Amino acid sequence: EILSTVSAFWALLLCGIFLWDIIGREAFNAPFQGTHEIVGNSIVGILFLELPSSVKRGAMLRTVFVFNAVSDTSRRIIDSCSYVLGILLFLAIIFGGWGNMITSWQLLEIEGAGAFEVPIYPVRTIIILFSAICVLVYSQLLYLTVTGKIIPKRG
Repeated sequence: EILSTVSAFWALLLCGIFLWDIIGREAFNAPFQGTHEIVGNSIVGILFLELPSSVKRGAMLRTVFVFNAVSDTSRRIIDSCSYVLGILLFLAIIFGGWGNMITSWQLLEIEGAGAFEVPIYPVRTIIILFSAICVLVYSQLLYLTVTGKIIPKRG
């Protein structure tokens, strides 16, 4: 819940930046410098802050047409397969992005030039860290589903 609060305040801050940019651009011909860079990196950061909670709550997008028509055992198999795919996806993000994250920290990578620069390395770290947390959450859900400690609910 703390991460949801952090991401909500982050999104609220983005709304303020949008407002400042629009009013500044239209009324004073002086837009907020760096809006593009801040928004681009913030959306990714907010998304990855919310992912573990969404996975844990079972709030990821799914179709339930087939899921509701099959038995509990079949639903457990479907859920188990989706958890394995989730684990593989986030492991791919971790292994694919690890080197870039390390390089980004070594170079203190930034986006933008001139008047406003946004550091990229914190966002790269959020992506890797919260991908790892998603792997742990999916692993826990897989374990609980395979052992029968949770029964998949109909959508």
